[in-house]
Amino acid sequence: MRVLTKAFAGFLMLAAVATAADAKTLRTNVAGDPAMLDPITYSELVAGRVMRNVYEGFTDFTPDGKIVNVLAESWTALQGEDGFSFKLRKNVKFHSGRPFTAKDVKYTLEQLAAPDTKAGIGAGYVARIVGVADVKAGKTKELAGVKIVDDHTIEIRFTKPDVLFPIYPIWFMDSGIVADKGADWVRSVSAGTGPFKFKEWRRGAFVEIEANKDYWGTKPKIDGARFLVIPNGDTALAQYEAGELDVLDVQESTIRRVMRDKSKDKERQVVPRAQSRFLAMNPLVYAPFKDKRVREAISLTINREGMIKGFYDNAAFMLNGITTPGVAGYFADLPKPKYDPERAKKLLAEAGFPGGKGLPPIDISSTANFKDELTYYANELSRTLGMQVNVNVVERATFIRAMNAGEVAFFPWGWTSGYPDAMYYLEQMWHSKSPYNRGRWFNPKYDAFIDQATATVDDAKRFQLYRQAEMVYIEDFGAAPLPMVASVALIKPNVKGARATPFGFDRFVFAEIK
Repeated sequence: MRVLTKAFAGFLMLAAVATAADAKTLRTNVAGDPAMLDPITYSELVAGRVMRNVYEGFTDFTPDGKIVNVLAESWTALQGEDGFSFKLRKNVKFHSGRPFTAKDVKYTLEQLAAPDTKAGIGAGYVARIVGVADVKAGKTKELAGVKIVDDHTIEIRFTKPDVLFPIYPIWFMDSGIVADKGADWVRSVSAGTGPFKFKEWRRGAFVEIEANKDYWGTKPKIDGARFLVIPNGDTALAQYEAGELDVLDVQESTIRRVMRDKSKDKERQVVPRAQSRFLAMNPLVYAPFKDKRVREAISLTINREGMIKGFYDNAAFMLNGITTPGVAGYFADLPKPKYDPERAKKLLAEAGFPGGKGLPPIDISSTANFKDELTYYANELSRTLGMQVNVNVVERATFIRAMNAGEVAFFPWGWTSGYPDAMYYLEQMWHSKSPYNRGRWFNPKYDAFIDQATATVDDAKRFQLYRQAEMVYIEDFGAAPLPMVASVALIKPNVKGARATPFGFDRFVFAEIK
């Protein structure tokens, strides 16, 4: 009874928060608190939903994946050297009112390389800049490969070619923010140039951003946006139906219900999601996963077509390997994952575990969004292979920390593309040196293809290297590919310009409340 009472109290609190929002403040949902709100430590999806409205980089991309210039007006390759010279956009101001200059670009890059900043995804983007090793080692605070030519021109040199560097989502921050607001600045202000700026963050309740009236580009048509923390999909749907949300990001647990509700046909948006989904098998935590036959047996036990129909009412798509449709370097003709329970049993027996005998018990873990999937996998593996699999639902922030530390043995997860090129998936998810190789599958042949691809300028040749790397992953069963769940949204009729895209919701700068 205590649990039900707390849940109901939480619902009432969220409802009160939602109805208090101003009529011109767009209200939407997120599944949990963002793990961070600063561009240096940024590394997860919920934070990204908020932050891409607040921060900007050299470039961005449109809903259909086309690259557009943002804070870089142009760039050229350095003659005789590996690197680029960037011309920066003029007359851009940070939320503090300070002008955006090359000094801020250099500062951001150095913060991403610094040993004491706990840098997130961006740390990988600066890894090839000359001088990174010395900064990481604490020998210096300045990157030798970054040269300020003038306030709006900066040169960046690499130890080896990095052809995709201009499209990396490196979000630049105000170099004066720490001196102005202190080390804990993120709790009170934002340090970006984007169309919205930070207003308030009540942990467990909401994050609110407000329109940046001094924005250099198209001004927002709404006063702001409020991201309500609603972990439960049924609760989020109920709040949308009660008029307490303007835009609903439909959680996977309620996709089937929303897809079958004819009354929502005019409010529903469904688009393929640029998210690579997988069932990870960490061999460093669970020794049987070192055997390819065990990994293959588990993959063969998953009825993906059945999942697409049963779990998602066909609002999902088959994923053959790692890369999703709509990003450069995707190949539609890669071999499809098979469903073959009898072969799975045979392989497990060959690995020395007939009928699951001798396999230690294992937890299959993830967040509440994956609860139904976890139960399905556990049941199928027990029924088909005789494995003792326990379902373990973990609080989101705790789970992400454990995954990043390589402490989780067996888990389903997804990785959403941050820029429209397959390299985003291939390098970050499965390269042995990536801090986001959460499944800890390593293969030197895979690494070699990816390393070569990062230095290959010619698109066609680079894409073939992607293909070769992806085939290594597929044939070695680095993980079990899972169906790509569609991005399903409900948007009230009086809201215009809010769009679900394969890469997540478009920035709310285009949204309008009638």
